[in-house]
Amino acid sequence: MATEQHIEVRRTARFYTYGNLTENTQHILFAIHGYGELAGKFIQPFEELDPDLFFVIAPEGLNRFYWDSASRPPVATWMTSTDRENEIKDYVNYLNQLYQQIMAGVPSNTSAKIHILGFSQGVATVTRWLASGIAKADSLTLWAGKIAHDLDWAKTQPIFEKVDIYLIYGHQDKYLGYLNIHNYLEELKKRNLQPKVITFEGKHEIHLLTLKELAASW
Repeated sequence: MATEQHIEVRRTARFYTYGNLTENTQHILFAIHGYGELAGKFIQPFEELDPDLFFVIAPEGLNRFYWDSASRPPVATWMTSTDRENEIKDYVNYLNQLYQQIMAGVPSNTSAKIHILGFSQGVATVTRWLASGIAKADSLTLWAGKIAHDLDWAKTQPIFEKVDIYLIYGHQDKYLGYLNIHNYLEELKKRNLQPKVITFEGKHEIHLLTLKELAASW
């Protein structure tokens, strides 16, 4: 009988940045894409923010695949159901390493706020990442996605209670049934988390005007 085994290897991860990281930077934003996206395209709406005030980092999921056909450009995902515990461990380690690298380059005389935003599948991704306790954030944005169901709340709740949480979704989002907003908010309330809810007339997307509204509230 075959035996499943594992070995840790080095990977080269891709990420994109936008803006100028200087002593004038007011906001450092980690933006995590959803299922079937690439970071280079995902970061495009964020390029409407002021590059002198906002420094945006968009990491790309480690797993790429061809969606529908090999003739189409590949896309990325953060994890699948196969070997999920190791995939979660790998992307949390990756995001922690990237966070530490970015923060090491922040000028010592800046007082920039740190923001973490997850979109769709990226919401579960960022909540597992923040729950690991390495990254520090002033705000956490849950955009059209749900908090990971497998968090250790005894450890996670004190971390999440220290950040400003935003819940954003579009009224025409095809995944609204999955989000089940009323139950979602009740679940968060039970965890003593009361996010600021922002909605827009749009689909499953990073809506530019809403993004600007969010950024202005920081």
